[in-house]
Amino acid sequence: MLHAPDYEEAPGGAPLLDVQRALDVAENPGTQLCTLCGCAQELTPLLGGFDHITDS
Repeated sequence: MLHAPDYEEAPGGAPLLDVQRALDVAENPGTQLCTLCGCAQELTPLLGGFDHITDS
């Protein structure tokens, strides 16, 4: 489960991920993005936004 870095309910000791690493982890089908802290609302548009990019 991915949480926003400032979410008080996140488990202690979880590593702080930079944006690129968070996107890499979020792409894993087994990863859930927390909707309570805003993680899902922040990362989902970024994940879907790259679907249209192709090599030209």
